[in-house]
Amino acid sequence: MTATSTTRQTLWWLRLGLVAASVVVLGTALATFLGVRASIAEVRERTAPAVLEVSLAKEAIVAAHGAAVAAFEHGQAKLTGPSEQYEDEIARAGQQLAQVAEHNAAGPAGSRTLRLIEGLLPAYNGFIGHADAHFREEGGGPLAASDLLSASDLLTAPENGILARLDALEAAQRAALDDQLDADWLDPAITLLWALPLVVLLGTLAWTQRFLTRRFRRAVNTALLAATAAGVLLGAGTALLLGIQAEARNSGTALAQTVAARSAATTAAAGRAQWTLAQVLAAQCGPGGAAACGDTVATFAAATATPPAAPAAPPGAAGAAGEAALLGPGLTEPGWTGVLGYGIPVLAAGIGVLVVGGLQPRLDEYRFRAGRQP
Repeated sequence: MTATSTTRQTLWWLRLGLVAASVVVLGTALATFLGVRASIAEVRERTAPAVLEVSLAKEAIVAAHGAAVAAFEHGQAKLTGPSEQYEDEIARAGQQLAQVAEHNAAGPAGSRTLRLIEGLLPAYNGFIGHADAHFREEGGGPLAASDLLSASDLLTAPENGILARLDALEAAQRAALDDQLDADWLDPAITLLWALPLVVLLGTLAWTQRFLTRRFRRAVNTALLAATAAGVLLGAGTALLLGIQAEARNSGTALAQTVAARSAATTAAAGRAQWTLAQVLAAQCGPGGAAACGDTVATFAAATATPPAAPAAPPGAAGAAGEAALLGPGLTEPGWTGVLGYGIPVLAAGIGVLVVGGLQPRLDEYRFRAGRQP
């Protein structure tokens, strides 16, 4: 009687423990799946676009500046103003900044920097407009040169210029992206959340099979074997999330490299525009050259006397690429994740049902034996 009761109690506790373990596995695997999916969606739909859009805004502003300087250099400003390209690029910069505001992941500090940039951009545009007015009405001269230099200073000042603030905003967005790709649900260590309960479940299923084999002299409990297979399948499916995490981090790294390369090209283009501006200022200041417009213009002309290397790629061409292509395929949700979302609860529930179905006959057998005791 004692052996029978002990075996029946063991079977009862095994059934309870395995069902509870299947519920825990369901919760942890589903939480991991939903967490990884939500985190990648956040990166794909908000943080990564914010990083790219800051870079595209910077390209557009530099392209606009280069177009305006070229228009003054070649005398086109008398006919068309700073040029149609300038207007288009300024408009594109405004659109990109609006998208950054929508996707901003750098918190209140990023919002403040963005508002400051949006406030400086009309001031820059105003200086270019004033230079154009002086160029049309007076044929240029020191006033046009002064306005052009003021626009340039507002754009390129080392700490407070528009480009410097865009660099700071870009760095803040990239820091937010790095944090998201290395923490929380995208941290590889999150694997322990679902893997440990699953290992415990599979180990308990194996021990239960061994216990039943010894106690009942039967080689295999088919239901428990099916539950074990379902557990292995659930683990294999959930492990696919590791690949999604790795691809997301790879895409983040590739995006950072792309943005860095484009930023280098933008910096080169800005340097080229500054050198061209120095030639324009010298021409506007008359026979005396830049020195005729005062020490500030002369100092600027001296600092940009050496022509820089041509930029590797025109900044305007960079913005023509679609954002989706630049963000990389690793941030695109695979189609099979929908199947996995349904498969996890189905497999976990199946494990619970199979456990109950596999152990209930043995419990009934011992209940029948107990009922026959005199």
